[in-house]
Amino acid sequence: MRVAGIVLMLLFFITPVLAEEKVEGPTNEKAQKTYKEALEHLSKGRKDAALDNFKKADKQDGGHCLSCKKKMIQYGIELRDWKTAEAAAGEVASQVQGDKDVPLAHYEFGVVLFDEGLDKNKDELFSRAHEEMTKALAAFANFPDAIFADGQALARLKQDDAAKTQFEKFVKLRPADDLNRQRALRFISQPELARARMAPV
Repeated sequence: MRVAGIVLMLLFFITPVLAEEKVEGPTNEKAQKTYKEALEHLSKGRKDAALDNFKKADKQDGGHCLSCKKKMIQYGIELRDWKTAEAAAGEVASQVQGDKDVPLAHYEFGVVLFDEGLDKNKDELFSRAHEEMTKALAAFANFPDAIFADGQALARLKQDDAAKTQFEKFVKLRPADDLNRQRALRFISQPELARARMAPV
């Protein structure tokens, strides 16, 4: 579920993150060839080989290939190659500009860190996820998904009062039939549920 959410966000919200990138893929000729090879690997179901080629294409393009980074995040998460996903998300977050792109990039980076924290069960990753959500919310205060994710990160860090505050903010921003709103209401009364792998609705 979390992977699907980040993949959708990558595809629909962060497409124009870097203003100078107008075409899909890298601009360097050698990197374009490597990128094309990566897409061919994907068509044959070889995601690990594709991920390696996306990393190589980004390097050949001087680290300026946003499409490569998006694919590195997507397949890094999917293949649990956290080092790659984290590095790519961090680079995107440090390079973005614009009122919409900055909060989205920090949110995305926070989601990568949160998912890695769930996988590795490390508080340091939840703390870093909270930091990224804080940056996202500093750029755009009424960002419901970032507020909810920040509440989850704080709950994982056992900062229940701060988590409750975030969940209360989230509840005010979402309609009554929203599933995450219903979860947030439960988290407010029972913060330990936010630490569960899958919280009930």
